[in-house]
Amino acid sequence: MRLGEVRPEPPSAPGVPRRIAPEPPLAAEPSRAWPQQSAILDRRISRREILRGIGLGALSGVIAACGSTVVSPSALSPTAGGATAVTSGPVTVGPPATEPATGPQAPPSPPTASPASAGAAPSAAATPGATAKPRGGTIRVGAFASGLTEGWLTWHAFGQEFAWNWCAQRLLSVAPDGTIVYDLASRHAVSADGREYTFTLAEGATWHDGVPVTAADVAFTYNTALKARAGSTTVSLVRPIKGSQAVIDDNSKDAEGIVVLDHHTIRFVLDQANAAILPTTFGVMFITPKHPFHGVALEDYTRQDIATNLFVGSGPLRMVEFRVKESVKLEARPNYVNGSGWKGLPGADRVSIRIYEDDKAQLTSTEAGDVDFQYFRTPSGDTLRALQAIEGMSTQKSLVGFNVFYSFFLGDGEEEPPNPVVKKKEFRQATIWALDLPTLVDDVLDGVYRVPDIFNQWIAPWANSDGLVRYTPQDIEKAKDLLSKSGYAGETIVCGTFGRDPDVPVIFQMWKDIGINTRQYVIEDTTYVDQFYTHPRGDILFSYGFGTLDGAPWGSDIFLGSRSFPQDGGYNAFRFANEEWDREYAAALAAPDEASQAPHLRRCSEIFNDELPYVPRYQRVDYALVGTALRGPERSTNLHPAVGGVRYWEWYIHG
Repeated sequence: MRLGEVRPEPPSAPGVPRRIAPEPPLAAEPSRAWPQQSAILDRRISRREILRGIGLGALSGVIAACGSTVVSPSALSPTAGGATAVTSGPVTVGPPATEPATGPQAPPSPPTASPASAGAAPSAAATPGATAKPRGGTIRVGAFASGLTEGWLTWHAFGQEFAWNWCAQRLLSVAPDGTIVYDLASRHAVSADGREYTFTLAEGATWHDGVPVTAADVAFTYNTALKARAGSTTVSLVRPIKGSQAVIDDNSKDAEGIVVLDHHTIRFVLDQANAAILPTTFGVMFITPKHPFHGVALEDYTRQDIATNLFVGSGPLRMVEFRVKESVKLEARPNYVNGSGWKGLPGADRVSIRIYEDDKAQLTSTEAGDVDFQYFRTPSGDTLRALQAIEGMSTQKSLVGFNVFYSFFLGDGEEEPPNPVVKKKEFRQATIWALDLPTLVDDVLDGVYRVPDIFNQWIAPWANSDGLVRYTPQDIEKAKDLLSKSGYAGETIVCGTFGRDPDVPVIFQMWKDIGINTRQYVIEDTTYVDQFYTHPRGDILFSYGFGTLDGAPWGSDIFLGSRSFPQDGGYNAFRFANEEWDREYAAALAAPDEASQAPHLRRCSEIFNDELPYVPRYQRVDYALVGTALRGPERSTNLHPAVGGVRYWEWYIHG
């Protein structure tokens, strides 16, 4: 089955709310006037201690655009980063003993309980003792334009983090600076050879329907993520786990390397040490409960109520109402716990999320004072100026490693044969040499993007070759020469565009100037997954979001590996297949530290830079809008919904 063939059918039409019976009501929220101040309180905390115990940096948060320096994620190697090598026994890591003094306070994590015997049944935990902290209010949140939701199943991920962050839990997450923030797990241990990861779950965690969370739920989530028949788009995330291929091939129900040790402990065994597994697998996958799927066929998972209606998670707030592509409402849970030591009610009483039809509606709502938090992807110059003029809100720049790009459909040669000329790298190179990127950025797009310094999937300098071509300044003669070498004979190149960006007509004109003829069609958000990933019908597709969120190389095989085509549960929409790239990237994953990873990754960067499966025409800059009454966001430097390390359970409304 190909990605996107089974789509959730909502049982009610857009605008019709889906509700569940509420828990006992929270105390009435005091009425308040939204303060109209000019800037958010500028409170910052020091970066937490980066993981050192096993000599492992976690996720590399280096963003070339901002020049920050952090630990590189050789996260999985006990000998990384110049630390003392671990030669025997596992290394155990837990949350910091204390929290910084600024912001809501969480106590030290509780001591680990004695492991339950494998045969003992878990019992529902009593409401945990509350963590003392300031709290209260309803946080009004705006979601990405159109929401891009494909149901709530956490192994079928297409932009649902704006809701999952409030109602679901990952084992842990990794902040851009490499800090590990424990979520459903309270600690983890890594074997000396870097192949075994053992996670202990937080005591007392329950699902929103009251059922205790167990390691079996974690195993269910990760095993299901390997099954395309269950609608998984995240197969590639879990592939490094031992025995995963047998599940992918339908020869086994469960992966050999996913082992439930007891009700609160799970072990993952990898085929080999993997430098990306912590930030790109364990730090990404939200956990889904097992019990709602008892007796349900895999093909029907995406049609269940938990997928199309109200998600049942274990996060700080529970989903109580969902209007398709309009809104999500959540209410605080009195018995919430996490592995970072938090117990009891989260910071906010309620969270109300608005999902916008387009960026104009998103801007209008923000200007009207409808939200306390809003995240804008790639705002235009006019939009940015309008955002900066809103009283009572502060704009916070989010430098992300994502690109605004156009990609080439290279086809798999069987079901979807490509346009032969697009398969020629000379044609792909000609399209970028034809463009005057500084003019497009400064004059057409009003300077809200950056001309890329690095034409590659990732931008971390240590993982890129010094010899990469920058494809700027514009070189018309070189573009024409490459076009001739490609064998292009004037045929129409079909271009699909997602959104209506003002630079696209200018790009088409620049291509026409060197002789490329184009025909445009618009990819609507309702058909985006099918037309961009599953069954592309264009030769060139315009969109935004490829690259890596933090600029590091990890996770790029999900987008560029030859085993990560959409029909295989990956995001390689281009159908790019290069054996040398696969081989070098696999060698980097297996290498023990940054010094030995770098040569392989640099070679990968050279291959991408020459082959250009997609063209990163601009470096993206996003903005978060934060109301002055909202507390919590100031603790994070990047507020993109998919970024790790953000403590949403601490956010609250002040006053």
